[in-house]
Parts: sequence; C-alpha cells; structure tokens
Amino acid sequence: MNARFGAAILPAAERLERIGDALSDFARDDGLRIVLIILGTVIAVRLVRIFLYRLQRRIEKSRLAVKGAAEAGRLTALFDVLHYLGVAVVVVIGAMAALAVLGVNTGALLASAGVLGFAVGFGAQTMVKDLLNGLFLLAEGQYTIGDEITISGVTGTVERVTLRTTTLRATNGDIHIVPSGDVRLVTNKSKGWSLVSIDAGIAYSTSVERALEVLERYCLEVANDEQIGGSLMEAPTVAGVNAFQDHQYIARVSAKLAPSVDSKPIERQMRRILRRVFEEEGIEAPMPMLLKPMPSSVAAGPDPTAPKKPPASPTE
Repeated sequence: MNARFGAAILPAAERLERIGDALSDFARDDGLRIVLIILGTVIAVRLVRIFLYRLQRRIEKSRLAVKGAAEAGRLTALFDVLHYLGVAVVVVIGAMAALAVLGVNTGALLASAGVLGFAVGFGAQTMVKDLLNGLFLLAEGQYTIGDEITISGVTGTVERVTLRTTTLRATNGDIHIVPSGDVRLVTNKSKGWSLVSIDAGIAYSTSVERALEVLERYCLEVANDEQIGGSLMEAPTVAGVNAFQDHQYIARVSAKLAPSVDSKPIERQMRRILRRVFEEEGIEAPMPMLLKPMPSSVAAGPDPTAPKKPPASPTE
C-alpha cells in the first residue's frame, strides 16, 4: 500500500515541479517583459498627461491675456479630448505589445479590429460624424462658452460645448441641444466686436437737421452712461436717415461693443436713453394718420356722359 501511495505522489510532484519551472521561466522571460511593458505604459500615460497639462497652462497664459477668460472654456474642452485620445493611444499600444509577448498574432487582431471598427462606424455614422465635426469646432474655436450664436436655425448663449453636442440657452430660457454634425453655418455675435443698431422713428413735423442734431447729443449721452459706457469700444455714431415710411422717417444710430459683451442689455439701455433725450428736446413721437375712405360718387368725379345743366340766367 505504501508503494502504491508513493507511486501516486511521484507523478503529482513531477507535475508541480514542471509547473513551477514553467512559471519560473515565464517570470524570468515573458513575465518580466510584460511587467516592464505595464510599467512603461503607466509612465507614458503619466508623461502624456503632464505634457498636455503644461501645454494647456502655457497656452492659457499667452492667449487669455489677449482674448479674455471666455477662451478658457474652449481650451478646457479641447484639452479634455486630447487627454482622452492620448491616454487611449498609449494604452492600446501597450496592450498590443503585451499580447505580442504572449504569442498572440497582433496582425490578425488589428485586421479584425479594423473590420469591426468599419462595421461599427458604418452603423453609427451619425455619431462618428458628430464627434469628428465637434473636434474641428473645438480646434478652430468657432465659438466658445458665453458666446451668443445662431446655429441650425436657433439662437442663444452657449452654455456647454462637447464633442457631440452644443447646448444653447435662448432668451426665453429654453435649452437647445444641437448635434455637432448638424452645424453647417455659425453666426457668432460675440466673436471679436459686435455692432448694435438703434432705429429711431421721427415724425415728419421734425426737420431732418434738427433730428440729427438731437441724435448727436444722444450719442454723447450713451457714451457717458455709467451702465453701458464701459462696454462700448467707441462712441456711437449717427448713420443718418435710413428709411421713409407713411407717418415717420427712420434715423439709425450704431454702436460698436467690446468682445463677449451681451448686446441685449445694451440695446435696452440705449432705447431708454433715447426716449429720455427725445422728451427733453421736444421731439414729437410719430403718430399714424387715420385715412377715411371717400364716398364712391365723390371719388369717381362727375359723370362725363350726363347732360350738362344750362347756366342760370341773371334774371333767375
């Protein structure tokens, strides 16, 4: 019995010895290489993050001093995407190197991944289109957080920008979420400087020279106003008479606003000042004229076919 028990233990000990030898060989050769690849991948990810972080801070210091704090939103969104892409590339390269050490045919794996990626991209082409277009929007800086823009037929203030969508807040409080792939034409009202135009309706009883003289004073009032004077790049200018209508003529005043200034409060304050100046200067408000229709007989005139009445004699 002891002989049979010893014979049973001997093969088990040999198997354990072979497994230990295999693990030892793997640890000295392939295992060591895999550990080194993992450490190298971790170090590379760390270096990529440090490099992108320092690059972002350097760009912010050089550009924000010129373009203002609104540029920070675009740079943050762009560098977030670059962080993800950089880490993903490093991790994929490390994983492929580790699989090659284990004897996996990485060429066939890459070919299969390419076919799978093509199938997924074809099935989700709308999402891929949104992501690619969003990347270009961020890289080109067509708009950033806080800008007032019009895209895809909606207007609002940009509250959030990602690779896939742009979130706008309309003036009535509505939220519009626009996919990046649907952005074809961007109208940015906050890029650089913007222009505000105020059309003043003036009654025909006021001469044009008098109206333009009052509007010049109005421009000085706007430029010296405490609330909006600092938002103007220069004093407003009178463009002149812009149109003639039934009961009034239109004179236009234009003002150039500083970058990233909301035009709506400026326009409201400018109209308030305009009303006050017109009241102080006695400029009459235009009043529509009520036209009454004439009777049909009067409008048609005398009938030329009717017999003429002989003139009355002096004795009659």
